Amino acid sequence: MKYVNINQRTETVRTTPKKKSNKWKWGMFAAVFIIVAGVVLFINQKSTAIFNPISIVANVSSASLKETDGRTNILILGSDKRSVGNVYSVLTDTIIVASIGRVDNDVVLISLPRDLWVNGPKGFSKINAVYTYGQVKNEGAQDLETVVENVLGIPIHYYVVVDFNIFKETIDVLGGINVNVETAFEDYEYPIEGNEDNSCGRTPEDAEKMMEEGRPLYQIYPCRYEHLSFTVGEQVMNGETALKFSRSRHGNNNEGTDFARAKRQQKVILAVKEKAMSAGTLFNPVKLKELYETYSKNIDTNIGLSDVQGFYQLSQQADFNNIRSIVLDDRSSAEVGGLLYAPTDRSLYGGAYVLIPRAGDFTQMHAYVQKYLFGEL
Repeated sequence: MKYVNINQRTETVRTTPKKKSNKWKWGMFAAVFIIVAGVVLFINQKSTAIFNPISIVANVSSASLKETDGRTNILILGSDKRSVGNVYSVLTDTIIVASIGRVDNDVVLISLPRDLWVNGPKGFSKINAVYTYGQVKNEGAQDLETVVENVLGIPIHYYVVVDFNIFKETIDVLGGINVNVETAFEDYEYPIEGNEDNSCGRTPEDAEKMMEEGRPLYQIYPCRYEHLSFTVGEQVMNGETALKFSRSRHGNNNEGTDFARAKRQQKVILAVKEKAMSAGTLFNPVKLKELYETYSKNIDTNIGLSDVQGFYQLSQQADFNNIRSIVLDDRSSAEVGGLLYAPTDRSLYGGAYVLIPRAGDFTQMHAYVQKYLFGEL
């Protein structure tokens, strides 16, 4: 079973209603939550009434959802809004494709590293910057969708961009999530938002002298960074803690890699799914209302109202207890996703640390992903 040529497939024109009704908002919230966390939520048919889920399953077919070769693929983006001087950017530092099989009902999560060097519609850059470059014409998500299709060799049918603040608020509304930390680690350089340019009382001369002495940045500029520490074992994390656990990039104990970070992000997504599917959430109209209000603040997606109920039924059929994960990186063997490498000569990449395919192009990655999706590994 193979995918069709993604460059030749017929696209459905994306449209967004100029005025969103309450019914559309409720539906959009539910679809986004199902996609991001694999959650089954009730759909609000009327502005004040909850749809009976039995009626949804009985009367609505998921056949209306886009799919290719029996799989529906959703691009999930976690955005990081930053302001540096007068420059404002939205970097998509979390890039995950959720592929749901329509025949086997399996779920596969594919994580792409933020430093992957790609050729996008606006030229070459790291993949996490593609969304920002496309925002000038409000085409960031579509641009990144095209890039991910070229990288993985699979079609992307839907996308969802979720701001990290919404991610944090959602977990708090759920009352926290249970996360099993497999590897203890500390991160002394977790950035404190708003302090990126704070001199911490150091003069330029003092800072330069400390750099020459080989002092780490967290000692030179202590007010810029927070010290994170996570111990082994299952623990309840609130939104703030889960966000830090997911985003930490400088952890010791081999937790400072994109590979480790992607694994933590997938772990948190599954923990959110477990909590959201619990009876305490599904049958609590107050929590559902709070979740809707949280998500309605800032969502960028091409999911329409007609897709919502299809996602509901698809989520009922999918086996979320048997999720397979792919993390593409530069440290593992090729058999388990190590298809990238970091070139030592960075002159071609503006001096930046980047990851590029070991094979010279993405054909090896295409083959690996398709074998993984169709169970040939």
